[in-house]
Amino acid sequence: MEEGKETKGKLTTEPKIQRTSEEERDRLSELPDFVLLHIMNFIYTKDALRTCILSKRWKDLWKHLTTLSFYQSSLFNERRVVNFNKFVSQVLSCRDGSISLINVRLDIFESIGSQLLNRIMKYAVLHNVQQLTMYIPFYYGKISTYLDPIIFSCQSLTYLELHNISCWPPLELPKSLQLPALKTLRLSRVLFTATDNVCAEPFTTCNLLNTLVLNDCFLHNDAKILFISNSNLSSLKLNNLKIRDTFQHKVVLSTPNLSSLTVCIFGASSLSIQPLSSTCNLSCLEEGTIDIATDISHPVLIGWLQVFTNVKILTLSYETLKLILKDLSNLATMGSQPLCFVRLESLKFVTNRFRVISDEEVNKAVEYLLQNSPLIRVLLSKKLYHGSLLNYLGPVLAGLANHNRSQIGPSLEWDHNHQHHKGGL
Repeated sequence: MEEGKETKGKLTTEPKIQRTSEEERDRLSELPDFVLLHIMNFIYTKDALRTCILSKRWKDLWKHLTTLSFYQSSLFNERRVVNFNKFVSQVLSCRDGSISLINVRLDIFESIGSQLLNRIMKYAVLHNVQQLTMYIPFYYGKISTYLDPIIFSCQSLTYLELHNISCWPPLELPKSLQLPALKTLRLSRVLFTATDNVCAEPFTTCNLLNTLVLNDCFLHNDAKILFISNSNLSSLKLNNLKIRDTFQHKVVLSTPNLSSLTVCIFGASSLSIQPLSSTCNLSCLEEGTIDIATDISHPVLIGWLQVFTNVKILTLSYETLKLILKDLSNLATMGSQPLCFVRLESLKFVTNRFRVISDEEVNKAVEYLLQNSPLIRVLLSKKLYHGSLLNYLGPVLAGLANHNRSQIGPSLEWDHNHQHHKGGL
């Protein structure tokens, strides 16, 4: 059958497109339930719930979800908040309670009532949740004010992210986290309190903990030491720790199996940058990164570097390199006990096109850092510096190599704009 169509005063006809039965098939609905549920677990629960209007088959499918993901807009609207709270309550009431939860995620950019939040936490714990991620503004610092501590004794939890997105106060955590199955923990803007003495030891009982990331975390006034003790911990990242008061406060590691350690400080005052030490020599440390974008005293900087003396691959930021050069300009500093990186295989400096550093400065820093380290071979970037860096470093590196010719030594890697370019010397 053809349809009429007027073009420039003339009536023309064009064929009507006929869809074949193959093209009209609902291929999505032909998928088995477990595949559809797998797809639905990747979207927000609100969008997954909307599929219930598609057909009778879809009506109750969402009730079997193993991931619950709730998002609340940052645009404040009282009616929206009420509707959101009502929606979450209905989901928890109507979901099939016989099915365990794998993942719960909360992205809340406005206030959420403690009653509803604790209901979510209890529901998650009772349904054996394995992964929990929360971005929530905790406007009151006490954990008991907002969050039922039941989540910090969950036996099934293997992954926990808790991010307090309010600027102040930090969220005060329980003194000890009783999470026997936990493998990954990421915390932001939380407060650690002391146990029986002046030490805060929140991670000791997390026996399976493998990865720990702390962002903008604090020590309570009653604690002077953040003691990170865990024999299973493999990866540790400390970002902007805000430990109060004076240098009486410090961070102590007791992590004999640590293989990756990153310390980053941005925009903090020098009084909030505390000594870092370790009760063991970190003999398993493979990779280490120090990125300090603020002023720091020489003793603290040297103390941090000493923690990394058993590392194989060491990365220093442009700002860290500048701090080392600043200390080296002081003759008294240059006479201090030199460092010895006994296992170092690669030393990397990270910069970008907006942060210019001369070859002479790199030369000076390398000479200081590697003066007591075994050395036989150096890898440099020829491509970015067109040989000029080699001209400056060549005599120094040759002298170090002759002094330690019998040793197996490290390489130096210059990383510009995070591009890896290597060339043999």
